[in-house]
Amino acid sequence: MSDTAYPLHTDRLTLRMLREDDIDALTAYRNDPQVSALQDWDLPYPRERAERLVAAHADRDDVQPGTGTQLAIELDGALIGDLYVGLDEHCGIAEIGFSLAAGHQGNGYAGEAASAVVDDLVDRLGVHRIVGELSPDNHASARLLERLGMSFESFAEKSFWWRGAWDDNLHYSMTAEQRRDWRDRPLTPPEEVRLVELSHDNVSSYRRLRTHRSQETFVAPMDMSFVDALFPEPEDGHPVVAVLRGIEGDGEPVGFLMWADAINEGTPDPYLWRYLIDRRHQGRGIGARALAMWTDQLRAAGHTAVETSWVQEKGGPEPFYLKAGFRADGRDGRRRGGRAPQSLMMIRAGHPACVITYSN
Repeated sequence: MSDTAYPLHTDRLTLRMLREDDIDALTAYRNDPQVSALQDWDLPYPRERAERLVAAHADRDDVQPGTGTQLAIELDGALIGDLYVGLDEHCGIAEIGFSLAAGHQGNGYAGEAASAVVDDLVDRLGVHRIVGELSPDNHASARLLERLGMSFESFAEKSFWWRGAWDDNLHYSMTAEQRRDWRDRPLTPPEEVRLVELSHDNVSSYRRLRTHRSQETFVAPMDMSFVDALFPEPEDGHPVVAVLRGIEGDGEPVGFLMWADAINEGTPDPYLWRYLIDRRHQGRGIGARALAMWTDQLRAAGHTAVETSWVQEKGGPEPFYLKAGFRADGRDGRRRGGRAPQSLMMIRAGHPACVITYSN
């Protein structure tokens, strides 16, 4: 192995080996039910266990092949969490895990720490595969792994012995090449965004678009959208006609939009049925630009409002739609394509206070 990179510094954090003065803080946050809820240790977490963990790292100055290393996450001189690195004996595969004191969650610290450690594993140590395992209920950790560029690999039913019972387990992974590709993906807004018709020539490229696995609760995969467009369930006895458009950014397929045209006098407004931005292109402002283009086109066609609905859960698209100018109108979400997602809110655009404002 090469010379150690630790302590490893990021913009806000220091990653280092655990030491004796970490024992009190380590014991405290590992005894917090909010922190331990989906972790693999039981409560209470005795101080003696923290002491043994720290003692096991007394002579280390780097992650060690063939064993696990618990790295301290330090902010302004204080321990706020730890990051696990399990490195196989050949230094080829690494497993990562993390825990963070409750008071420091939600600030991006775990992602910042994990990103730095993963890059060190790949670039300095030559690790060729990174993996992560977690409970299906650990949505926050799933989103963090996805932000690192990891992809959902498998669901293993009743495969993890946890607190006296067999529990389900999710597996995420990425190769070193995939990590480098993720780091090199475009992050700035594209110069040009266009809505394009789908055709025989481009449909295969758009079919490959996908969200993160954690977003599939809110956004249907492309194949399901195509099926629903081909075989829509009638609305109040009337046929539903789906209109499909690809979203193109600087000539590259980056997203997908599908809506249902007005059906009858009782449902006169277009309904935004599906809206997807590919995982590699999220955060570039493409979604807001494409949505504005679509509503402008509908306004030019004489429409005065549009509708959509969404699943109301943490991590869902509600903030995006509200920022775009939609508002709740108090109705339940409309059933489309034979799918009735739970906890939907119907929204409309076009009121004066909204970003999307229609006027004649």
